[in-house]
Amino acid sequence: MPHSSSPLTSRLLTLALLASLAACGDKAAAPAGADNKPNLADAAKPSVMAEQAKETARAALPKGDPRTPASSYTDIDSGNQLMFAYLGIAGMPIDYNEVANSYSRDYASTSDEFKKSDLLKALKVKIDAGVAQAAQQRYVKLEIPGSVEKYDFEKKGFQIDSSIWEKGSYRYFSDNSSYKIGYNNGAAFRYLSVPEEDKARVIEGLRSKYESMRLVVYGYVQDADVSKKVVQAQILKLELVDKKGNVLATQSAE
Repeated sequence: MPHSSSPLTSRLLTLALLASLAACGDKAAAPAGADNKPNLADAAKPSVMAEQAKETARAALPKGDPRTPASSYTDIDSGNQLMFAYLGIAGMPIDYNEVANSYSRDYASTSDEFKKSDLLKALKVKIDAGVAQAAQQRYVKLEIPGSVEKYDFEKKGFQIDSSIWEKGSYRYFSDNSSYKIGYNNGAAFRYLSVPEEDKARVIEGLRSKYESMRLVVYGYVQDADVSKKVVQAQILKLELVDKKGNVLATQSAE
């Protein structure tokens, strides 16, 4: 038997359907500010927790004193110095054979085991002395040539070489590239702050003419990343100097 509906019944059904759709629309709408709520699921991810643990560990590392005079810093200009600094701060037993292979070309190139043994005896003395000295001299400085980009009016400063501030970056020397140095607080020094316009104009003038300048990074050795043979240091001060050694700009850690 066929079924039929009256006009009144149809109107009632239509109104009910519209009300139902409106209710669905209300339920689908996200409350204001919902996107800003912290995502607890993301916070509990192993990768996020591991990074937070690293940040906590870095914050607990010993800190250098920005007021330390420049004369107390050791100039780092070779990979062997970084190697000694790494071994001095890592606090691990020294693998003399591995270190000697990086430190001495004669040792690395000889295939005569007796000669190798004789060389290693002499090298051990030098290695131990270098490590002991580096362990006592944790204030270090590096010079980086041509290391600022064009003036940034918004930041009121010059972006420096990315090897200083970029996460996961480091610097090394060609004589012994197995050992490197990175900076735990490099992100805070991405821009060399030069708020004084007259000083900024001088630097920009030199930069635009490709005049020789160099960045001096004063740091304090804090730790070692044993998985990558990286010395981890804290930046205490930056100096931009011209070819005559005149200091053009300075920025210190807070």
